[in-house]
Amino acid sequence: MLCPKCANEKTFVIKTLKGLKNIRMRKCGTCGYSWMTEEKPLKDQELIEYAEYIEQIEGKK
Repeated sequence: MLCPKCANEKTFVIKTLKGLKNIRMRKCGTCGYSWMTEEKPLKDQELIEYAEYIEQIEGKK
């Protein structure tokens, strides 16, 4: 990952908080700048369609 301050490619993860979304604390090896990134899981299209189908069925009852 590129450092947002100096665009250096040598960055590393300091800490990771796992959950519904992963939050990573990162640091640049050159300038020492620290920042956070957030990773959200991608939803599978079939799962989305299935959830919408279930909502439609439950709405008709």
